[in-house]
Amino acid sequence: MGSSGLTIEIISFRGDAEVSQALAGDSIDLSLQSLDGLINLISSSQPVKGFFAGFRQADFAWVAQPNVKTWSDLKGGTIGVSTFGSLTDQLTRFALKKNGLVPEKDVQVVQAGPSASSIQALKSGRLTAGIQSAPTKWVAEDAGLTVLGTQAKDVAPQWPKHSFLAKTSFLDKYPNTVKAFLRAHVAAIRLAKAERAMAVKLLIDNIKYQPEYAERAYDEVIPGFDERGHLPESQYMDIFWSIQIAAGEIKEPWPDAKLLDDRFIKSFDEWAP
Repeated sequence: MGSSGLTIEIISFRGDAEVSQALAGDSIDLSLQSLDGLINLISSSQPVKGFFAGFRQADFAWVAQPNVKTWSDLKGGTIGVSTFGSLTDQLTRFALKKNGLVPEKDVQVVQAGPSASSIQALKSGRLTAGIQSAPTKWVAEDAGLTVLGTQAKDVAPQWPKHSFLAKTSFLDKYPNTVKAFLRAHVAAIRLAKAERAMAVKLLIDNIKYQPEYAERAYDEVIPGFDERGHLPESQYMDIFWSIQIAAGEIKEPWPDAKLLDDRFIKSFDEWAP
């Protein structure tokens, strides 16, 4: 991993369930996953903690048929989420209620799969609206669909999107390895912020974004990184917890200490590059 002195194998998973299983089963040492996944692991009594956050991107958007101009125009229609109980489902129900609509009564919430699948349902008219991530939200907008709202505007401008996770035993046994890993992570954030063209090219080459969407993705994502690894500000975490409670995932907000082992966040100035 460059100058960090670490040799790391990066493994991709299809979602929280798979990566959580790998972490719990010691197939991997570290993971990057959603806070929803972390909450599920802790609720399942797994000895796992987040140890570095700082991924604050609130980057979903809701797009709708061209004739739908406002949220109220969705009445009697359907809105697509990836799967029931997912983050896209939770956010969509929150946004509907915030805009005066009752899910399942005013608007039918349906499972539409990932963004790449649901955009096809939108284009064919099988859905009235749907939640989309990058780059399909921009593809939809360019195709003439209406951008009804965004996560940043309709939910919160900061969101605890991801955190690095590990078993507590690994954090205790290999703190210097974790510091080296985090030094590389922070150095990568700084390099991406300093070298826009290089970072955009990486999105084009590695994630296969179209150039115009790679540039939009860079401009949207980069400001959401907090290199010091903090969770979003408290007022935005309050919204996160309220959505978790509404979804039945928890009964009350958790203190940060239940989620995060913050020793590396607190000692940032000692180990950071």
